[in-house]
Amino acid sequence: MKQFIKVVAIAIFMFSASAANAQKIGHLDVDSLLKIWPSYQAVVDSLTAYQLGAQKQAQNLQLQYMAKAREIDSMKTKDTPLIAQLRATQLQQIADNYDAYVEYAAQEAQVIQAQLVDTLYKQLDAAISKVAKANGYGYILDSSKGGQVMYANTTDDVFLKVCAELKITPPKPKAPGTGTPK
Repeated sequence: MKQFIKVVAIAIFMFSASAANAQKIGHLDVDSLLKIWPSYQAVVDSLTAYQLGAQKQAQNLQLQYMAKAREIDSMKTKDTPLIAQLRATQLQQIADNYDAYVEYAAQEAQVIQAQLVDTLYKQLDAAISKVAKANGYGYILDSSKGGQVMYANTTDDVFLKVCAELKITPPKPKAPGTGTPK
């Protein structure tokens, strides 16, 4: 009997210790949040504008190349070999400028995107941390479609709280509760 009581006492102690260490877990559909976050849309718009400007500049370089190629072609019977070589060198320089610009613009777009996205994620991380601490959550998981969360109780959805922290006006939920609007 003493052995039984001892086993029960140990089991109760272990259960209470694990219950005391249990963490409150919340979740947030980050994809849905990004779709309605004006700052995120501003980043997308900025990147799109940069890419469109870069494409326009690349097209201008292509037009210069084509114009120079036509000029060289029209003068090939009139030019001396030295002049023909100079024109070919100019054409190659335009082609090299085009290649260098395309590479530079792609790298610059990646740098700009990384900086802007990093700034957004710092804001998002700060908002999630603040909501988690204020509401006693040990963890906040991303419950976006395709994520690793298989089931999430709607009462632990912090979507609206994070929206409030980021000063985002969320869409009206279709069903009563605090769940993420779909």
